Amino acid sequence: MGLEQFVGEEPTPEFAALVAEEYRNRLDSLEDETLRRIATWKLEGYTNEEIAAHLGCALRTVANKLKLIRLKWEHG
Repeated sequence: MGLEQFVGEEPTPEFAALVAEEYRNRLDSLEDETLRRIATWKLEGYTNEEIAAHLGCALRTVANKLKLIRLKWEHG
């Protein structure tokens, strides 16, 4: 008997709504538009290199901003 018998392949509408609300809250907690864009691109699966190319900045800048995003999200 596996877990898949109890959990469907699709999230429930309630769970999807909770995830969407948390996503919005996390993005809203980032005051800077660039940080919001970086977080969104990262969550969409872009690599740090791709994000740096989009922004026209150094790879290290993206890494630093991702670190800042993580710190903000971890410490609310």
